[in-house]
Amino acid sequence: MRLSVIFILLCFRVTAFTGDFTVDTVKIHSKFLNEDRLVIIYKPVSLNADSVTIIYLLDGEFSSYRYDLISKEKLKTPVIGIGIVNTNRNRDMLPAKQPGLFLNFIAEELMPKVEEGFRIKQRILFGHSFAGGFTVYALINHPGLFDKYISSSPTPIMEMIEPEIYIQLDAKLGKPIRFYISYGSKDMGQVKKWSGKLADNLQLLNLTHINWKAEIFEGENHNTCDLLSLKNGLKY
Repeated sequence: MRLSVIFILLCFRVTAFTGDFTVDTVKIHSKFLNEDRLVIIYKPVSLNADSVTIIYLLDGEFSSYRYDLISKEKLKTPVIGIGIVNTNRNRDMLPAKQPGLFLNFIAEELMPKVEEGFRIKQRILFGHSFAGGFTVYALINHPGLFDKYISSSPTPIMEMIEPEIYIQLDAKLGKPIRFYISYGSKDMGQVKKWSGKLADNLQLLNLTHINWKAEIFEGENHNTCDLLSLKNGLKY
């Protein structure tokens, strides 16, 4: 591995070069959250800006090994990874706190900066556990912001399983989206309970724009599902 570190005055920035992709850490100020946020940007070395997929990786402090998996997958278009590092995970992820402000940060402050200069073929949101619950929240509360939502072992999602929510959402969507949800057979009880109920409810609906799939990983627990969910969700 060849490592180069560059410090640019006035704007915090650290760039590392690996054999397959670059890792660029930047600081972005959020007016919505009234704080600076660190964002880790992963770009393939042989990147063609004409058509790219961008995947937003929640819990960005764990994005390194997750993007490493992505970089090894044989995908049709180059994938840029955006790891959003946490400052206050409960505030940003939990429905009872302030996830709307975090979602506004992503949509109105983060996306315009990191997507500038690229023609986006597909946007993906990935989250695990609390971040998986936020992924469901984002699907419902900002229809069509992403083309694919990968929700791994989501919690809590109790209020977000109601069929009427998805009937109304399907009517609002102006384009097809994909929704992938998964958990382990040895996952936490609340994850299995509510994710299972959500899948059961979706099964009863005749949806036009929401293409969904639920998957249970046999023998896996809450801490071992994220990479399996990411890998299978990318292929869905």
